[in-house]
Order: sequence, then structure tokens, then C-alpha cells
Amino acid sequence: MKKTLQKKELLCIAGLILICLAWILWLKRPKEHVRVDVIHDGKTVLEFSPDEDAVYHIDGDCGGLDVEVKDGRWHVIHEQCPNHICAHTGWASAEDMIVITCLPNDIVIRMGEYTYEAQ
Repeated sequence: MKKTLQKKELLCIAGLILICLAWILWLKRPKEHVRVDVIHDGKTVLEFSPDEDAVYHIDGDCGGLDVEVKDGRWHVIHEQCPNHICAHTGWASAEDMIVITCLPNDIVIRMGEYTYEAQ
């Protein structure tokens, strides 16, 4: 006796196929890449990726500051200015979108544009 698939079984198989296709498409989606801009005197003087751990020095009006990038986050570690507010701002990341500003040095560190890269 031949057994044929019933309507519920066919719907279940079709649903599993759709879930697998959606998962494959999700895995193949473009990856977001964040760019961080460092602006001095209204001009972008440095762009960096938070994905690459590094320390950058930016010259400013009062001597400048150093930005540490680690584990997808960034913060000011050394600065030459009278009030040190930028160093007390803490860590910034793409998730919280904090803008770090050093007014005496006329430096702003903020999120740049997102770029997308296909795998």
C-alpha cells in the first residue's frame, strides 16, 4: 500500500524549507562596518575603524589628545587641556553613539557613516 503525504505534512516540509532559505539569506547579508570620525577645527583629520585595536594621537589647540580603540569601543586616554571632560566621558561605541568633545582642543570624536560589505 502506497502512502501519500497529507496536506499538513506538505505544509510542514514547505515551512522548513522556507525557514532554511531565510536562514541562508540572513547569513549572506552584508556586514555593517562602522567608521569613527575625528574632527579638528571643522575638518576630518582622522577616520578609524573600531574593529582594529590601536591608539591614535590627534593634535589640537591645547596640545591634543590620545584615543584608545579596543574591542569595538573607543575613549580618550590622555589629553592636554584644562578641564579633562573628554577623558571623563568614558567609552563610546556604535551602540550608544556617544560623541566625545574636547572644547579646548576643538576636537570632536563621533560616529561616521556606516558602510556595507558583502561576504
